[in-house]
Amino acid sequence: MRCPSGFLFLFAVCFRAAGAATPPPLEGEIGGAKFSIAVPAQWNRAVLLLAHGLRSEDRPLIADLAPDHLAYKTLIEEGWIVAKTSYRRNGMIVGDAIADLDALLDHIAARFGRPDRVLLEGESMGGLIVTLMAEREPGDQPRYHGGVAIGAALQIREPNSTIGLSLQPRVPLIFLTNQSELDGPRNYVVADVARESRVRPQLLRISRDGHVNVNQAERLVAIRALNNWLDRGPGSLPRPNPNAPFPDVTVVAAPQPSKVKMSPDGRGFAAKVIEVSAIYGNLFIDAQPADFAAAGIERMTWFELSAGDRTFRAMHGRDFGSVKRGEWVVFPNADGFYWLARNFADAAATGLLKIGDEVRIRRFSTPASQPEGRIVAPAYQP
Repeated sequence: MRCPSGFLFLFAVCFRAAGAATPPPLEGEIGGAKFSIAVPAQWNRAVLLLAHGLRSEDRPLIADLAPDHLAYKTLIEEGWIVAKTSYRRNGMIVGDAIADLDALLDHIAARFGRPDRVLLEGESMGGLIVTLMAEREPGDQPRYHGGVAIGAALQIREPNSTIGLSLQPRVPLIFLTNQSELDGPRNYVVADVARESRVRPQLLRISRDGHVNVNQAERLVAIRALNNWLDRGPGSLPRPNPNAPFPDVTVVAAPQPSKVKMSPDGRGFAAKVIEVSAIYGNLFIDAQPADFAAAGIERMTWFELSAGDRTFRAMHGRDFGSVKRGEWVVFPNADGFYWLARNFADAAATGLLKIGDEVRIRRFSTPASQPEGRIVAPAYQP
């Protein structure tokens, strides 16, 4: 990875967390909400609570904490407790989600002792939840000391809820936002309101399109910036480049040596599944853009995808919206590798795939850029 210019003080983000695997998290349930808590070898009395985004009501309740991901693994190795709640139900949930986060913090304090610092990180709907929690009156002893809202969906509302944004955070609040979704967070940050708390929220820009399309290094940049703000004041925050309204904290993932097995004729390759989303069934594979280029599979073209004895047709797209509902798509993520998914469907269940399994990707013998009805190929499963 390459560090963004001007961020030498954040040099620690520019590595992949190494060393022994993180011990399994503690798991349990509070009031119907499942939780997962990653506990360090020696606690520094700091806690990071994670607020997830909107999930379909038909998906399982899972506190899908990923303690081996770079940002969280780094914090755990530094002594942080990192924890996540499933909330008590899926769907649009704001008020009850806030209560579930409060209950998880109470559980941590009862089991391990009162923390000295508690930060929140939320994405999409979770970004709205973090923003609302940052607006609450902190009292004499604040429960939460700051928040990072990633791709915050500030425009959504929970039905029949009386909770709304005041635009006045009471604790430091950082929005980490893709360039294609700047409007909502920017309007919040520059709102012409008298901020009684004198806490001015900050926006950090990611020069990449998408929704919550940020990598682990960028998450860690935002958490470090929030921590520095609390320790040293707003003067420690990243500075924007000349003529830019907001700091750009993009961390570009440098290409790594190819991990795939190219086919003898060069028209395809075999890749490995390295992660599976327990919530959505999306697959993270170890292919990179250079691998698709080497196989001659251009962006926005169809190709043949095989898993075991099953064969599918998939699109080398830009995001989920590149295909119709139920169709297969692969697209690069912010960490430089690829997601393999079905739009609004479970790719892992359809392909009977798990971590370590192999998928085979192959260019069609006819031009893959032809419209769907003109591809001369065997019958493919959806």
